[in-house]
Amino acid sequence: MANRSPNLSDNMEGFHVDKIDYTKYEISFRRWLVAEIDSGKMTIEEAKIRFSLPVHFSTLYKQNWHPKYSDEIHLSLQAMSSKERADNKSLEKRIKELEKQLELAQMKNVGLNTMIDIAEQDYKLEIRKKSGPKQ
Repeated sequence: MANRSPNLSDNMEGFHVDKIDYTKYEISFRRWLVAEIDSGKMTIEEAKIRFSLPVHFSTLYKQNWHPKYSDEIHLSLQAMSSKERADNKSLEKRIKELEKQLELAQMKNVGLNTMIDIAEQDYKLEIRKKSGPKQ
């Protein structure tokens, strides 16, 4: 046999790599964190530091968490009349009404997502459509 130089991996007794258990993060936490990052209130790097997330969290976020847990709400609004455009007070009133509608829609969305998460977890139901090829 040829003489080979020793490798670092030849002396790895006692060392082990801990596998990260991503199930320890609550689904509600994942949704909240994705919303915080999407809204710009927190960067991925800040999240990694604040919550002691693994180094490769950026990849996990982009490939898994963001597509699965981001909520994109698309609302269609009626066009304003020329009188409404001219009147600041009615614009302010319209903004407040739309903000209330948005808040209610967001609360409903969180409630529905929470109910679906509970049903999927407790009753082992597959409610959300899985992305990718059919299994």
